[in-house]
Amino acid sequence: MTYKPGICTFCGNGCGHFLKIVDGRPAGVFPSRNHPVSRGRLCVRGWNIHELLSTPQRLTDAMLRKNGGLIKVSYDEAIAQVVEKLKKFASDSPDALAILASPRSSNEEHYLLMKFARAVLKTNNIGLDSESGHRASLEVLNAGTGFAGMLGSAGAIAGADFLFVLDFDITKQNPILGSELHMARRAGAFMVTLDSRTTQIAKLSDVFMMAKSGSNKVVIAALAKILIDEGLADSAYIQKYTTGFEGFANLLGSLSYDDINTKTGISIEVLKEIARKLVSSRRAMAFYPSGISGLDVETIGFLFNLFLLAGKIGINGSGINPVTGLNNLQGGYDMGVAPDVLPGFQLLEDPKAHAAFAKAWGADIPTKKGRMPYELLSEKSSKLKALVVIDHDEGIVRYADRLKELEYIVYIGAFENPFTEFAHAVLPIASYIESEGTYTNTERRIQLSAKKADPPSGILPGWRLVCELAKKAGASWNYASPADVMNEIAAVTPPYSQVSYEKLRKSFGIQWPCDTQNPNGTEYFSADTSTKKLSFYPVKADYSIPTVSTEFPYQLMIGKAQHFWHQNNLMRLTKIPLREYNTTLLLFPEGYVEISPDDAKSLGVREKWPVMVKSHAGEMKAAVKISGEVRSGTAYIPYFIQETISKFLLEHREVLARGEDATIPVKIEKV
Repeated sequence: MTYKPGICTFCGNGCGHFLKIVDGRPAGVFPSRNHPVSRGRLCVRGWNIHELLSTPQRLTDAMLRKNGGLIKVSYDEAIAQVVEKLKKFASDSPDALAILASPRSSNEEHYLLMKFARAVLKTNNIGLDSESGHRASLEVLNAGTGFAGMLGSAGAIAGADFLFVLDFDITKQNPILGSELHMARRAGAFMVTLDSRTTQIAKLSDVFMMAKSGSNKVVIAALAKILIDEGLADSAYIQKYTTGFEGFANLLGSLSYDDINTKTGISIEVLKEIARKLVSSRRAMAFYPSGISGLDVETIGFLFNLFLLAGKIGINGSGINPVTGLNNLQGGYDMGVAPDVLPGFQLLEDPKAHAAFAKAWGADIPTKKGRMPYELLSEKSSKLKALVVIDHDEGIVRYADRLKELEYIVYIGAFENPFTEFAHAVLPIASYIESEGTYTNTERRIQLSAKKADPPSGILPGWRLVCELAKKAGASWNYASPADVMNEIAAVTPPYSQVSYEKLRKSFGIQWPCDTQNPNGTEYFSADTSTKKLSFYPVKADYSIPTVSTEFPYQLMIGKAQHFWHQNNLMRLTKIPLREYNTTLLLFPEGYVEISPDDAKSLGVREKWPVMVKSHAGEMKAAVKISGEVRSGTAYIPYFIQETISKFLLEHREVLARGEDATIPVKIEKV
């Protein structure tokens, strides 16, 4: 029996743990006391990861669909067919093929898959698509600072004296970071929560701003307006470090104080108190979710600009911090798994970057910006014919009708997945503990996960499988190990230029940028060492909020729950989270819609009574959950609790794309 160090791969926190290995398989898990992020803690998901890793529900055979069913075949036969088919579709049209990568893959797997798509298949239709809100964050942060990632670090939370949590029940969705915030608050930090629901972190805050649904952007814009109107903005900081102040200040002129109170439901005096607390603090940090229902780019832009006004960007212990919900989402974007960026968030359309990668790879790569796989799936008129899916959550199965129309689908993964029902070819791979690889957490910490067990007989690790696909397609790749892949990543990715397995083996990870100026990594973005001035993000003067009508009098909010994680079939393979999820389903077998006691009374319904939720685009049946955590006139559903709810929300893609603050006008009727 041995205890082997590693990292948890459920969420983006990247907590440290020790896996108990018995007879070559995981049999238990223990927290790592010295790990700088988790510091001896694990959440309900992390405490049960060994159950996932030891599940018998593994994919252990390559399969091809023949005569309507999946038949076991050799790896070689499956790889040969997959390459033949993919090359055919790629030659037909760049839009005929797409690759949906997994935010749980290692950096090395991400990089090789991205290289395979661009250098071998000649397509830029590649994406993660799991958490659109994180891409919005990276857009704002990169435009404002040139730093496409969290500006601060988890370790700095304890030293902050102002904490701002936006639309994020962080104590449930990310309990480790949530406990850091709670401890900082108990130590004297002033904590503010902005949300449309009364969450647990809201109850722990000094001030809870329960804003009207859809008014987050207006609240943040109001705080910025107050800083300027009251002469509180840090003028010395703005003059020294920033550009674009005048344009942003003028844009706020169209926002009136009467409108602020009417649209947000928050008094101007409360907003003024918070604005003063923010600007007078020494170290201020903001945290918000970056998930599929994360903040939209405009709201993030206003938040970034607010912190620039207060002089709280680019100083130690301050900054705005998107929190990823999946373990290597940040790493996926770092590796260029997107239709328009290359590794290091270098733009595909930048001729210099494009030429550098073509030279490094010895292959021409397409210059035309690709499209996201979900975007191609959602358009009936798209030319998509073939799709490769890597170890993905079953949320994609919501596109069942469109998937059935595709001519060829490949599924690559370690565990059984409902998606295999649609696949024409299935290629099994090793789990993350059965191979070496690196993962980049929400605070940009690149961590090495060492091999701890052997995969089932004959199963290849993901990085090796992609190499075999490339080799069969005629490419000459010579990687002997994941360390070799990282060496190439370092050569073409500026923020990773000084990263190596040798360094990573001696540490709990390295936060990028890890380059010649910062060979040991970078804890936070520094305005003093930035090569350019910080830019106010070009937001729009649109302060409208969602409205209701007589026909649709309720605003339906969309959110998450703790025990069923991101439509994640993996959670069903762990006993305690599965038990909690099943308990919820026993109480609410058709899912639930949460409404206030006053609304329940006016509708004439009680707890667990069925109702129909109807919108302009569709309807769903759910049970009532009565709660004082929502305002009258609003309703709330966790977006993945039942397939019926997922299908309903799929009819409102345009709303989901607007982020955490988006709402759907609905009417609720007693059944």
